Amino acid sequence: MKARLALTFFLMVIFFWSWPVRLFTNKNNCYFWTLERLITKGGSAKWYPSKRWAGYHVIWISPEGEAYEYTIPRMRRDTPWYKMLFYDGTVRKFRTTRRDQ
Repeated sequence: MKARLALTFFLMVIFFWSWPVRLFTNKNNCYFWTLERLITKGGSAKWYPSKRWAGYHVIWISPEGEAYEYTIPRMRRDTPWYKMLFYDGTVRKFRTTRRDQ
C-alpha cells in the first residue's frame, strides 16, 4: 500500500510539470481528464487502487451522482507507469463490476 501511494505521489509530481503538454495534444489520462471535468462541470472525484497498474485510478462523479472514467479499453494488467502519462482513452460510465478483468 505504501509503495502504491509513493508511486502515485511520484506520478503526481511528474503530471504537475507535464500538464502544459496536455494543451497541445488530444491524448489525456484519468487524472487530467477528471481535473478538467471538476473545473468545467463541478462534481467530485473518487480515487481507488487500480487493478491494472501499480498506482491509483481516479473517476469523476458528476453533480447528478453518475460516475465516469477515462480509461484504456481492455488495458492489460501490470501496465507500466510511463504509459499512463498520456494515452488515447475512452470515456465511459464507471462500472463497479468489471467485465474486462
